Amino acid sequence: MEPDLAQEISERDQLWASLRGLRPEIDRLAAGDLDHTPRQDNLMTVIARVVAAEMNFRERRMASE
Repeated sequence: MEPDLAQEISERDQLWASLRGLRPEIDRLAAGDLDHTPRQDNLMTVIARVVAAEMNFRERRMASE
């Protein structure tokens, strides 16, 4: 495995692992429990960035195969 790819996979795994602490809040969002507090708005932004980064990672992986 190329060093850059290994590094990217490691960083990606760490990112997903860091979200475990936010799981209760993420579950509330997923259930539609929206109150639009600043914290919840920030969490939605973070989740959107994580999803976008994951999509970019998958697109690059598919393009390199």
